[in-house]
Amino acid sequence: MDGWQQIAGQLAQIGLPALGGLFGGPLGGTIGGLVGKGVAAALGVEATPQDVSQAIQADPSAASVKLAQIEAETKAREGDLQDLASARNQTIQLAQAGSGIAWGAPVVSIVIGLGFFLVMFMLFFVRAEMPSSVFQLLSILFGVLATLFTQVGNYWLGSSEGSRRNGDAIRGLAQQAVTPSPAQIASQVVNAVRR
Repeated sequence: MDGWQQIAGQLAQIGLPALGGLFGGPLGGTIGGLVGKGVAAALGVEATPQDVSQAIQADPSAASVKLAQIEAETKAREGDLQDLASARNQTIQLAQAGSGIAWGAPVVSIVIGLGFFLVMFMLFFVRAEMPSSVFQLLSILFGVLATLFTQVGNYWLGSSEGSRRNGDAIRGLAQQAVTPSPAQIASQVVNAVRR
């Protein structure tokens, strides 16, 4: 058993099972070292399984307090992921049941896409025949539809949440040119693993 996976049991014993699950879960051997760095930083020890284990054994209550924030963030991320999975499952169930509600997102997406291309066509090919006030209105409408069309693409391709998380992570790292907090390291690892 990998040294980091042994930490899972210790964390569960001090009341941090979600954090321990990152070490002992199916990807524990793969991500244990990354999560271990965050845990070690929170405990103020070297990032080795032995040092982390000794710190937990030496003062379990202090370790529990120091690691509680990482645990809370882990649970919050898992809750967010469960909400996403639930929404996807609901959409699948509605589609399988033949519900009209399942057609909501595709219909809105098609309307936005058609509107985007129609307005773009009018701006580029019918411009000479329209008054300037109509052209200005279409230009504004084109901007709105371009934004909506981007969101439609993000919805179907799934990049909006991932891009937001990546952008937040990069901004956070840029703001902390020094060592990031253990909670941020654990959060980044959880995000990377759960994608």
